[in-house]
Amino acid sequence: MKSLLSSLPFDFKPWLQTAAALPLCMLGSLAMADVEEDGRYWLNIYAQGKLPVENLYWSMDTHPRWRDEGKHFDTLILRPAIFYKVTPKASVWLGYDTVINHPAGASSYKENRLWQQFLYQFDPVANVTFMSRSRLENRDREDFSQNAYRWRQMVRASMPSTFNPHLSWVVYDELFINFNDTNWGVRKGFDQNRLFLGVNWKFSDFSNADIGYLNQYINTKTVDRENHVLMTAIRFNF
Repeated sequence: MKSLLSSLPFDFKPWLQTAAALPLCMLGSLAMADVEEDGRYWLNIYAQGKLPVENLYWSMDTHPRWRDEGKHFDTLILRPAIFYKVTPKASVWLGYDTVINHPAGASSYKENRLWQQFLYQFDPVANVTFMSRSRLENRDREDFSQNAYRWRQMVRASMPSTFNPHLSWVVYDELFINFNDTNWGVRKGFDQNRLFLGVNWKFSDFSNADIGYLNQYINTKTVDRENHVLMTAIRFNF
């Protein structure tokens, strides 16, 4: 984490250090267990566009991730999907993930995920816009016969900044819950939590980007993990 902080602009460090302490307060008793920490870099690239059918759209995400203070490549996620806008604020999605993992000290392996989700954009409240994303994943890891089923619930809030009309403050939290145990390490119950604090910059009506700090707390059989992630998410709408 130290080298992660040292690579940032000086005036950004106090904000990041303060943000890093917040998830520990929220997690409470979980944080009292033995925890391994790591600094990571995540780059998320999102692209969306219209299909010939009315209200039907395509989506493609690419997520390269690095661990060990950004020194080693960790994971690549490829996420194609289609979605249908039921209303201007609500949409239903169907997608498929290819997840290629490169764990430290072990051979790489692939996981496939078929997922469905519902996304809803709420009306602004006191100049704050809320979005809810509910996703159900069917996870299949190569060389194992058992599938894992996981629920992901994310709530995102954004508020315009007074500094610049293109800048917004962003916070979101995503909770992961496993529905079953598997012979490849998945345990029923709480899996992980992700809390993001950052900013969004709107380049145009067709592109924008988030940058900020993401705290990832992972529940494991032995020692829990807490990853301090510098994340950049870039979005394009075609």
